[in-house]
Amino acid sequence: TDVQAEAIPLILGGGDVLMAAETGSGKTGAFCLPILQIVWETLKDLESGKGPTAAPTPSASPTWTLSVWDRGHAMAVTPDGLRCQSREQKEWHGCRANKGVVGSGKYYYEATVTDEGLCRVGWSTL
Repeated sequence: TDVQAEAIPLILGGGDVLMAAETGSGKTGAFCLPILQIVWETLKDLESGKGPTAAPTPSASPTWTLSVWDRGHAMAVTPDGLRCQSREQKEWHGCRANKGVVGSGKYYYEATVTDEGLCRVGWSTL
């Protein structure tokens, strides 16, 4: 349906969606189909051995860490710079890494969510 065609790509891309439409327009499917897709992909990855990797341990010595100083006022960062947590439920907060990206090419990051609630992870360049 039109509702699903517009909402599903946004949801799968991590966007927020708010819909109001008449009965039978596909609202329930628009919210449920992305959930089923993500569950199916996760189960398939687990079966093929592509499951989640372990989070870095404090004994590791990473070259990139989160900045303890350059962060939102309600964002807590551990002294080793490997973990963070927002202390505010109603506002968005973030922090920067200790290094910028130098060079060109493809870059990726990995985040492990260990707490309950909503989480949004993003990448920003200047």
